[in-house]
Order: sequence, then structure tokens, then C-alpha cells
Amino acid sequence: MMDLNGASWSDLPFELEQQVLSLLPLPHLRRYCTTCKRWNWLINDPAFSMLHTRNKKKHSPFIIIHAIPALIQNGRAVHCDESQVLCILDITSKKWYSMKPFDALQKSFPFDYGHFLIMAMDGGLMLVKDVKNERRLYFASNIPIQLRIWNPIKNIQIKLPCVSNHGYLNVCPLMNFVVDDTSEKFKVFIINRHYDGPIVDIYDSDTKRWKASSRLKSNYRKNYIPRHSIVYQNLLYILFVIFVEVVYIGRNYEFWRYNPLLDFWEKLHIASCFIQHDHINNSHGYFQQFFTIGEHFFCTYWSGEKLFELHEIDISNMSTTKLLTWTTTEVMTIFDIDLECSLGLDFLQVYVIGFHNSLMLMTDQSRKIVTFDLETKEIDLEWPHLPLEKLRTKGMHSLVGKQMNLLLPGTLK
Repeated sequence: MMDLNGASWSDLPFELEQQVLSLLPLPHLRRYCTTCKRWNWLINDPAFSMLHTRNKKKHSPFIIIHAIPALIQNGRAVHCDESQVLCILDITSKKWYSMKPFDALQKSFPFDYGHFLIMAMDGGLMLVKDVKNERRLYFASNIPIQLRIWNPIKNIQIKLPCVSNHGYLNVCPLMNFVVDDTSEKFKVFIINRHYDGPIVDIYDSDTKRWKASSRLKSNYRKNYIPRHSIVYQNLLYILFVIFVEVVYIGRNYEFWRYNPLLDFWEKLHIASCFIQHDHINNSHGYFQQFFTIGEHFFCTYWSGEKLFELHEIDISNMSTTKLLTWTTTEVMTIFDIDLECSLGLDFLQVYVIGFHNSLMLMTDQSRKIVTFDLETKEIDLEWPHLPLEKLRTKGMHSLVGKQMNLLLPGTLK
């Protein structure tokens, strides 16, 4: 038997060294890649990726949050590029890791907020949009959309074929990104706003091509503006703001479902406290977010009475159930927001990420996070704060996040 008293890692058999490293969570692996050339080669080897995937049940799940600090100037958010951070939470140990995307990506491509935006994430991958050319061609028409898929752990990226922007000039369309953990394939959905009706462009990593949907046909008086979208059970759900004859008539919405396989649009009629007639009518309130956990579909909503509400949507029965209600005062208290130093209630956003059978809630004006148990309906305030710098006066964080396994997907070997 080997004497381990003075043994070093270089003395271990290769197979044992590989097995030990494969049990580590990916935030650790990313750091250990820089330990020596041998470990860097081992961790980036496709065979190691397969071994790490087989051990995924032994790994703790993670929540990934991309945060960009910003200041409000003349009513607009001005982002502080150098301070943006990827925050990685080990859910089991409640431990945060952090990394700056610029430091991680500078060897792959020049990443900063003025050149690239992280649009969505899933399955350990990030959907990144190139905005450099858009700003250079600001007054051009039909500027193509350039997207990349980035693996932040392996620090590699692939460039997708460009797709035409069918929408309005300089209006960023809604995007959804879905990774299949089983097949290790992914799809990208882009919902473009258009005078003749919305259109969806879909990229499939299996075919490596873009495919355009049929248009959502409407009468000549209606103009559909995509506000929120989400992929749920392989179907695309979109909430549209409705204009009539190019006149804004209040926050009136319609909820639609698109089937990519059948290329079929279907209008949904959901009965709840914020649904009236054939459309969602929230002229005194607004929707903030759609998200899912497994088979459950949720949305957050600010009512006209300045109440934050969490609803679960039952698609099969076309109904909703209210799970949580907070007043603005309760939101400010729970998240320790100082009204004098904050941006005020008009800018207050509550962002939600689902994990296991719980919800993690945070705001753009605080580093504090809380969780809500969907079974017991209990709120847990004992979670470590986001590992971000303290916000400046009248500052905020732009947040994008999701619960992911942080594996090494085969799409980016």
C-alpha cells in the first residue's frame, strides 16, 4: 500500500486521480484547471466529461445568477461593465462562488456589456447575443442577430448561424433557450415583433439550422408586442401587449401558445383575478416574470394596489391560484431596502428562480435573498446574500438566473 504521509497528487494512479476529481462540483474544477497542465488536460478531456456526468447524482445542484450593477441616469439604466459577476450557489451547502465573465471569456472572445449580452441560460450553458455590430449598424435595417453558446466552466463557445431580425429597428426580441439533458441538444427561440404579426425563429442544434414559424395572424387593427415568453412542456407560451391602430390602450394582454412541431398558434383564455373577457386586462397592474419548476408553471404580478403576487397557472384547466401576496412595504422590509437610498417603488423588481420544491426570491435593489417553500408556504430568510458589491445610492442590479446542474454538456466538448 502507498504511504500517503508524504505522497503528492502526482504519485496517485491516473485512474484514482480522475475518479477523485470527477466527484468535485464544477466551480471547484474550474479553479483546479489552473493548478497544473496535467489537471487542465484531464478536466478538459471528453472522457472526463462523461465520467463527471455519470457522477452527477453525487453533485449538489446549483443556482447561477448573472448580475450587472447599474445606475439610473435620466430615467435609463447605465450599466457598470467592469463589475458584472456570475454568482454560483451550491444549494446544499448554501455556499456562493463568483467569477467575472470578462475574466473568464477574454480568451474566448472580447466580452463586455457593450459587445455581448447574456440573454438566457439552461443546462450549464449561456445564450449570448452579439450587440457590437448592431450598435455599429444602428441606422441600418434588418440587422442580423448573432448568437453564441458559451460554457462558462469549460470556457469555450460556439457561434450560431446569423438569423434575420424580422422585428422593429433596434428592438431586442424575446429569446428562450432550452437544453435537453438527456440528448445533450439545445434549441433557441426568438420571438420577433412585426407589423404583419409576430414570428418565431427556432434554432435546433441537431439540424444546425434556423427555421421560421408561420405568423400569428391578426386583424389589421391589432398590433402584438411580445412582453414575456417561456418554453413549457416543449410548447412556447407568449404574453403579448396589445395595441389597437397603433394606439396604446393600457396594459391589455393576450396569452398565446405556439406548437413548434405542428407550427400552430392557439389563443388561451385563463380565468383568474387578473383576467377579464378574452384578454388579460391589467390596466392598473403588470406582469413581471414567467418561470417553471418541473411540471409547475408560475407567474409574478404587481396589482394596481401595489401588491406583489405570485400565481401558479394550471394550463390544463385554464385557471390560476394565488400563492403569495406582499405589500410594497413588506417587500422593502423583507429585502432590507432603504427607500431614501433606493430607486423607489417604480423601479422595484422581484426576480424568482425555482429549485426543488421551493422558490428563491431577490430584488434588483438588494443583495438579500429569501426562499418560499411551495408545500409549507413558509419563508426562509436565513440564506447568504448575493456575493455582489454594495449597491451605490440609486443603484440596481440587472439579474438573469436559473437552477442548473452545471455539468459538462456534450454540445460543447
